[in-house]
Amino acid sequence: MINRQKVWQKYNGHCAYCGEEITIKNMHMDHIIPVADSYKYPGIDLDREDNRNPACRKCNNFKFRWDIEKFRHELEMQVSRLKRVSQFDRALRYGLLEITCRPVIFYFEKKVVKNERKR
Repeated sequence: MINRQKVWQKYNGHCAYCGEEITIKNMHMDHIIPVADSYKYPGIDLDREDNRNPACRKCNNFKFRWDIEKFRHELEMQVSRLKRVSQFDRALRYGLLEITCRPVIFYFEKKVVKNERKR
């Protein structure tokens, strides 16, 4: 049985991806390596605690059945997709929005880097 409390505490009550603070009640338990990819990992149980990350509903629903790198790629594609939406394009032309292109770094990756610097 997976311990929800342990998964939630992994990043001190924050979504592992966007960093939003989440309660244990509204936390989704994301599979880091999706169960749909189990054929790539024969004999390994992907439905275990160390393959779970705490996630907010929005991140977990968007990540769906993707692994971390596919999720990162899809997030990075959002700006180019939004440029095709007339309301977004209009807001850009009127200076209401500014595009900043940079790599997606997940909250859990920032926490790892921060903790390594402390050592």
